[in-house]
Order: sequence, then C-alpha cells, then structure tokens
Amino acid sequence: MPPTVVVLALVAAGVPAGVRAAFGRPRSLAKACLLALALAASAQALGELAGVTFGVVGDAQLLLAVVGAVAAAGLVAIAEGRAKR
Repeated sequence: MPPTVVVLALVAAGVPAGVRAAFGRPRSLAKACLLALALAASAQALGELAGVTFGVVGDAQLLLAVVGAVAAAGLVAIAEGRAKR
C-alpha cells in the first residue's frame, strides 16, 4: 500500500475519533470516518492539482487532509442534530 494512502487513512480515522473523544460528537463515528476518508482523498487530489506544497509530508497533503477530516466530523455532528433524551 502506498505510504500516502496509509497517512490519509490514519488521518481519516484519527481526527474524527479525536474530536469525538474531546467533544462527545459526532456520535456516529463510522459515518464521520467514512466521510473524513472521502474528504481527505479529495483534499489530496485537489492539493496535487493545485500544486499546494504547504503542509505536505512526503507525497501526502497532510494539512489539507486534516482540514477535510475536521470538516467531515463537523458536518456529521451538525447532521446528527441534538441528542434526544
């Protein structure tokens, strides 16, 4: 497996899990991780096309992937709405 894919997968799994540990949201961690993976991969492609070199580790657009994963966790948390008790 290419190292870039490993880094993006770790970001996509780690960022939503960290956000959930810190804030208790998003409650649906699997959905947040799946969306984070999609957004991290999209950020990788867009960064490559745009020629962004800031926040790059090896071939991975790490900074853009983290931004995409945080956005994914936020989007899932917003979509879930308030907790029903």
